[in-house]
Amino acid sequence: MFKTVSNFVSVLLKTGLCLLLLLPLSSGLHAEVLLMPVPDEGVQPRLVQDVDGGIHLLYFKKRINRPAAREGNLYYRQYDAEAGRFGTPVRVSSQAFNLMTFALARAAMAVGGDGRIHVMWYLPQESAFYYSRSNPEASQFEAQRSMVSEFVEGIDAGGDVAAFGEKVAIVWGAGDLSREHERSMYARFSADSGASFGEEIMIANPDLGACACCSMAMAYDSEEMLYLAYRSAIDGIGRHMQLLSVTGFTAQSMASTYLPLQPLQQWEASYCPLSTNDMELNVGDRNLVVFETESRIVLMDIDDPESLVQVGEPYTETRQRNPALAINQEGEHLVVWGEAISNSRGGRLNMRLFDAGGEVTAYRLPEEIQIRDYSFPAAASLPNGDFLVLY
Repeated sequence: MFKTVSNFVSVLLKTGLCLLLLLPLSSGLHAEVLLMPVPDEGVQPRLVQDVDGGIHLLYFKKRINRPAAREGNLYYRQYDAEAGRFGTPVRVSSQAFNLMTFALARAAMAVGGDGRIHVMWYLPQESAFYYSRSNPEASQFEAQRSMVSEFVEGIDAGGDVAAFGEKVAIVWGAGDLSREHERSMYARFSADSGASFGEEIMIANPDLGACACCSMAMAYDSEEMLYLAYRSAIDGIGRHMQLLSVTGFTAQSMASTYLPLQPLQQWEASYCPLSTNDMELNVGDRNLVVFETESRIVLMDIDDPESLVQVGEPYTETRQRNPALAINQEGEHLVVWGEAISNSRGGRLNMRLFDAGGEVTAYRLPEEIQIRDYSFPAAASLPNGDFLVLY
């Protein structure tokens, strides 16, 4: 249940973090929503829940805490749900780099069956994707590896990484930036927890193109099924959200199938919208994806493609961007995003909380919360069914 309005703003003295709660529309909800800033004054958080309910955080932190400083490193932390705080930071990237000029160059994280943390990130200055994995204890990361050498032309924005057991997949978009209708999506697959990866292969239909600067979302539905949500560029203007399922995972046996397009997936634009999306599979018997269409955040049930809905109206008539999604074991799900956000400006946090039937149960924050510049929000379900949001 939600706490009373008088208890909505709490100060957690032992951690120094402010925890806020959404204002509910109904009293039949079980989940609470806890909000806090990214630790270490970090930016670009990614939250992932493992199969045992553990919460894992990836974020970027500047090396020097000065406004003009830009270089920094990726860090990883585990969340202690009982203590209500994150553990000791572990550095992920082997070398410092500049991630503060391009918020869409977001890093991605997945947790494997053996407890290893898999991280992939993009360096705009080098036009390169890097990968690193932790040891099974998640206490140390290996030296970063460059992952793309063949299909490297026109790589831009963030890729994604997914893991299931010992299976690991990384995916990215590539091709001539001036000919988006000919671009496509490419992947490499590992069957040994990221120790080695196979060759670079095309996994998408090249006739659909691929939006140049839009990120994508990917997740395993099972050991043999991978889902990918990405934005196409049909004839240079069909910026539709494509839902692709991939099986086989080898150049010889791989098969790709697209879910049919629904009206709220379709977006015609002659420009790259610089968008991101998020996906959660096999949580609370739900398979959901969130994305942007024509400046509004859309929620879709992959098992019921006709169920698309716009998540909520903006505070003002501004663009909604950079959504994140979390689902608890009861099927309740939370969508968070930024209002009036840009690649350098954080914007205002907004969110909607839905019950297991898909009805909005909570919708507004007790006060205005600003996302940090060069950043975006992240969300995860806690082991007790509550939700954690970082901004």
